[in-house]
Amino acid sequence: MNAPVADPAAAPTGPSGEGAIVVLDKLSVGFGDRTVLNGIDLALRPREIFGIVGETGAGKSVLARAIIGLLPPGGDVTGGAVRYRGRPLDAFSPAEAGSYRGGKVALIGTNAKALLDPVARVGDQIARVVRAHTPMDARAARTRAIDLMREVGIVEPERRARAYPHELSGGMAQRIVIAMALAGNPEVLLADDATLGLDATVQAQVLESLVERSRDRGLSVLLITHDLGIVRHYCDRVAVIRDGRLVEEGPVGDFMAAPATGYSRDLLDAARARPALQAPLAAGDRPPLVDVRDLTMHFAVPGSVLPIKAVDGISFAIAPGETLALVGESGSGKTTAGQCLMRLIDNTDGRIFFDGRDVTDLKDRAFRPLRRHMQMVFQEPYVALNPRWRVADLLAEPLALVEPMTAAERARRVAELLALVHLDPRLADVRPHALTAGEQKRVGIARALATRPRFIVFDEPTTALDIRVRAQIIDLIRGLQSSMNLSALFITHDLNSVRSLAHRVAVMHLGKIVEQGDTEAIFERAEHPYTRKLLAAELPVDAEPAAAAP
Repeated sequence: MNAPVADPAAAPTGPSGEGAIVVLDKLSVGFGDRTVLNGIDLALRPREIFGIVGETGAGKSVLARAIIGLLPPGGDVTGGAVRYRGRPLDAFSPAEAGSYRGGKVALIGTNAKALLDPVARVGDQIARVVRAHTPMDARAARTRAIDLMREVGIVEPERRARAYPHELSGGMAQRIVIAMALAGNPEVLLADDATLGLDATVQAQVLESLVERSRDRGLSVLLITHDLGIVRHYCDRVAVIRDGRLVEEGPVGDFMAAPATGYSRDLLDAARARPALQAPLAAGDRPPLVDVRDLTMHFAVPGSVLPIKAVDGISFAIAPGETLALVGESGSGKTTAGQCLMRLIDNTDGRIFFDGRDVTDLKDRAFRPLRRHMQMVFQEPYVALNPRWRVADLLAEPLALVEPMTAAERARRVAELLALVHLDPRLADVRPHALTAGEQKRVGIARALATRPRFIVFDEPTTALDIRVRAQIIDLIRGLQSSMNLSALFITHDLNSVRSLAHRVAVMHLGKIVEQGDTEAIFERAEHPYTRKLLAAELPVDAEPAAAAP
């Protein structure tokens, strides 16, 4: 049985380094006078998938960066050591350190678009990494880059290799980062929420690929995640970190059967909780608030006569007070459909009606009066929120769409909005970088609610959140739906969230809606093979693991 080690005095004296590639020996990391990691003992062995779980701020990402020797500015190893094949990293020469980073040990980070060069084609970026670690000419490196893109599940890699990062979906960009990490044939892969933003089917493909590589090539994978379903299905061992300390560590089977600490039990209970299905709205004769008819959005491709059919003739309606979930894999067209509804991009065909009015061809000035009634919560709050502005400024800006207000009236409304999304009023004076991911999501929701809209597009509002924070956001949105009679389009690949938030579900595949109906009917009696495939890709905590331990 795995034993708790929350008390530093009771922690093991050091990890067993026998056969390990990388060993953390009482590693401590600090930023000034703040200790972020405190006496961590771990060993990463060949052909092993080691899961690290913990909530935001626990120190998981700092742990990965300490292993690769690239701590953020201000961070220092204050105690213990990281050893590769028995040698401490601080004994490496500059040349050895360069070979180690990206060659022996590779890191997959989160927020893929921030990690990629915005002015270079993604195929060239992968080829650049290939050549940095393996001598070959440009043509061979290009071929290898395309092979890697195919390996991580990118369709039409030859065409996608010519794209720039801004032309890719978030999930597609994450797969590019994974391909770059694999380019140097590393011995250890540090996957820091590597599948964050990917839909369930592609997530399974990527994780199974990593597991297969680790078994076949002796690769060690450190899998940092907040998803205990991933740990259950793919990891051999798991460690729980809280506030920079190792809470417990041991085989996954032991952990799932009987966590050794109360904190671990709380995390596991939150992961096992199944949300109640959202009941369908009572049928009525009211016209829909949002009515979409044959919506089409095709993008021209330079040098090709064939466009990308991002949205290809979809139709749906949303009644007052109703939530429709739009689900599907990355690249299926979900976000593009939401952007068309909000008139952020002009669709190429089809009609969009809001409250009976055709808004399809309204330009910005004509559409502006309607914006107060139609708002959007964006997928990446750290991108959507101006980093230079305080939270108070971010929430006050949309109020310009409403009636004129005095400074005192704006301040009162900002306070109301913070209370509405359960945020401490003192956060009004901070900037986005000082907020946790969950707090950033809440600010994005509060900003969308500022004008008291009737319809909101929620684009992946639960992505990248800890288990317990995700449950809080779901409860928040559900409460707002009820208290404000909101209509909503809920764009997501998080099927568990769909269960509790959506009255109806529409499933998108390759730009088309292949099935739609009441939530219960879709989850219990799905008819289309693609829908059944999405549901089968869920990773429940209590199911049998997909990857057997060696």
